[in-house]
Amino acid sequence: MKLAFTFVAAITTLASAAIWQESRSAIDPSARSIRWGSSSPTTRAIADDMVLIPKGEYVVGDPEEDDAALRRVRIERFLMDRHEVTNRQFAAFVAATGHVTDAEREHGAWVYRGGESDWKRVRDADWRHPLGRGSSIADAMDHPVVAVTWNDAAAYAAWAGKRLPSEVEWEVAARAGRSTNATSSSNPARDGSANVWQGSWPRKNEMVDGFFYTAPVGSFRPNALGLHDMIGNVWEWTADWYRHQARSEPPTMRVAKGGSWFCSSNYCAAFRPGFRGKSPPSHAFNNVGFRCARTP
Repeated sequence: MKLAFTFVAAITTLASAAIWQESRSAIDPSARSIRWGSSSPTTRAIADDMVLIPKGEYVVGDPEEDDAALRRVRIERFLMDRHEVTNRQFAAFVAATGHVTDAEREHGAWVYRGGESDWKRVRDADWRHPLGRGSSIADAMDHPVVAVTWNDAAAYAAWAGKRLPSEVEWEVAARAGRSTNATSSSNPARDGSANVWQGSWPRKNEMVDGFFYTAPVGSFRPNALGLHDMIGNVWEWTADWYRHQARSEPPTMRVAKGGSWFCSSNYCAAFRPGFRGKSPPSHAFNNVGFRCARTP
């Protein structure tokens, strides 16, 4: 069975109908009762500030991907949000501007819900209702906002006097400024260093870290620059159009980086800073959010 929509690059068709049917029959039914924002331990508040990323020459890319060749880049210094934009922050933007998100206008978003076998376009799912009608962010105001399109993210950034980071800027920040061609050997699904799916998708999320869906920003240790959740929690939109490095087709998708709570070791294992996700800029998913950058 193929996924019914174009999703970030890590989401692909399952290998065979037999494997898919086996997985489908083994889904944990208890996951259907998990609410958005539940299983959220108390965390210390982290500042809504920005971190300075120094200018310099860096190596970016991922030798494990055919569209992310290692290359040397030079960037100017810039500021990056310490954490992903939260529901609290996005609510302030909506209150100030009256912004209506694409998902609200289109009366739905792409949603994965625990206990289900696939993603679905769910009517009335939006940033306030990440699992569809009846769900709520009341217990998740310090979680990253989701079900926002690239267009929504860009509108928020402009209102905040910021911008979306370029793909290169995002990757340099995620690597904590280190100029290295080595990919991370960390596997958050095993070491608990980020909010990802722990276990075999879709059969069972073992929730060793305490989270099924999103986690409050700052629940996991920051990288060496003090940036939280650069890997896991939610995919993050970047400013750039996706262009395959070896092809010349016109771009139709925007780059997303970092993986999310949905990524598991057996499916969508996007645990590396160089991994390139992509999605149409008008599509909203409940595992995609964003953070902002600014030129000082």
